[in-house]
Amino acid sequence: MAHADPKALEPLLPLLRQLRDIKGLKEVKPGIFYCRGAAFLHFHDENGVVMADLKKPGGSGFDRYPVDTPPAQRKLVDEAKRRAARADDD
Repeated sequence: MAHADPKALEPLLPLLRQLRDIKGLKEVKPGIFYCRGAAFLHFHDENGVVMADLKKPGGSGFDRYPVDTPPAQRKLVDEAKRRAARADDD
């Protein structure tokens, strides 16, 4: 499954700005974030519905998050902050 393209990410610009502010994350391409040199967060467009994949704690696979509502986006940002901070502690 391909990553979401910049056009699909346009409605998520406020969310992307919040993710860019998280300490330890680096956006290597639009909507593709790394943490400590490893893939951490990216987005997929599934038939017009954008979803986020966030690296699972421990590093094996990704958890899928909807990002279609402000509460869902807040949940993603909060969890990304928590997991990025945990990666810094390792």
